[in-house]
Formats: sequence, structure tokens, C-alpha cells
Amino acid sequence: MNENTNGFEKMIGARNASRVVALGSVFLAVLILYFTVSAVKLLKTRPEGELPRQIAVSGEGKTTVKPDIAVFTAGVVAQAAKVKDAQTENTKKSNAIIEFLKKSGVDEKDIKTTEYSIYPQYQSSYPPPCVFPGPCPMTTVRPPEIVSYQVRQTIEVKVRDLGKVDDLLDGVVSAGANEVGSITFKMDDPEAARVAARKEAIDKAKAKAQVLADDLGIRLKRIVSYNEEGSGYPIYPMAMEYAKSSGLGGGAAPAPQVQPGEQEVTANVTIVYEFR
Repeated sequence: MNENTNGFEKMIGARNASRVVALGSVFLAVLILYFTVSAVKLLKTRPEGELPRQIAVSGEGKTTVKPDIAVFTAGVVAQAAKVKDAQTENTKKSNAIIEFLKKSGVDEKDIKTTEYSIYPQYQSSYPPPCVFPGPCPMTTVRPPEIVSYQVRQTIEVKVRDLGKVDDLLDGVVSAGANEVGSITFKMDDPEAARVAARKEAIDKAKAKAQVLADDLGIRLKRIVSYNEEGSGYPIYPMAMEYAKSSGLGGGAAPAPQVQPGEQEVTANVTIVYEFR
């Protein structure tokens, strides 16, 4: 009886084990099938995801404005055997220039010293030439010696009333400047011009995108990227040349005629759209 019972239990256990193995095999097959189908779907959709449907357009905007400030430099170069004397002469002339500018209506904040330097001036001694024929004496070249000092001071001037530029250039020379140059014209606040140029560039880019969409038979969706570049440069209608005497000789020349010209500000934008 016991032997029969044990045999029956073994038979039941074997059947159960077979069922578990069968169910596991079915489950594994279903799992493999599921991942296979998912992989196929992913492969079908991946190329479209990697290559988004996009179109890029660009536009350029320009605006021309007249500069409202002028900037120039007035320099004083003084030279003397003693550095103190050169400094004294330079300071006297530089102070006279600053005083003239203030009396002419230039604000103190628009007058700035951009350079002050002292340079020793050297002179080398060379032996007298040897006359042939005859023996030449043995001589040695002495090292260069300081014979004087040069003091240089440069003042940068910002002029907000362009009608005064000519008279100021003439006046700083009369006050003692012997170097005048670096005359430039620009806008004190160029942001308004940049905004106008940017708006024109964006409007042109949008219009171009719509025309392309209509021609290609596509529909624009959202903007996915935007890039902007801008620049500005002065335009001078005539060459500017300062011909005033620097006080080193000769008579006074007439005041120069300086024209501010115009300044062109540009903006370039690139817009990338999604489309369908």
C-alpha cells in the first residue's frame, strides 16, 4: 500500500513539474515576442526621430543713423634736458587745454587722460674716422648717454555737440596741443538702432519662411532655434585731415572741416522651424 502511494505521489509531482516547465516556456516565448515587436516598432520610428523635419531661414536688417558724439585725442609732447622741466612744460600746456575745453562747454566727465609717459632721450658717441694712410688710434665706443627727457600726455575728449568739433580742434592746438588725431564719430546709445535692425531682420526671415512653406506645400510649426549676429561701422563721406600747425614753425592754418557722416547698423538672424 505504501509503495503504491509513493508511486502515485511521484507521478503527480512529475506532472506538476512538467506543467511548470511548460508554463515557463510559454511565458518566455511571449516575453521574447513582446520585445521583438517593440524593437521592430522602435527601428521603424528611429530614422524619423534622428532626422527631424526642420527648415532654416535667415534675414538681414539695416538701419542708418547719424552719430551724436565725436571723440578725438589731444596730445602734448614736451622735451627738456631735465625731467622736471619737461614735466613742468607738459603740465602747463595740458592744464591750459583742459581749461579751454571746460570753458567751451565740454563736461568734465568727457575729458580723460589716457596716457602719461616719460621717455629718456639717448645719444651715442662714436670715435672720429680714421684717415688713411697712417696708424689709427685705439678707441672704444662709449655707451649711449641720456641727453634729455620727453614727457607725453594724451587727453581723450568726447564732444556731445557736433557743431563745436571744428572749433575745439582748433582751440586745443592754440592752447598747446602738438598732437591731435583719432577722430571718430559714434552713437552714445546705439541700442535703439540695433533693435530696429533686429526687428527688420526677423520680419524678413519670417516672411521668407512662409513663402518657402507655401512653395513646398508644408506647414510651419514651432521655432526650435534662433541665432543673431550684428555689426555697425562708421561711414565717412569725406576724408578727415587735420592741417593745423603744431607750433613747431609756420603760421596758423584754418580750422578743419570735419563731417560726422552716417553710421550703418546691421543685424543678421537665422530661425529654424519645425514643419509637417
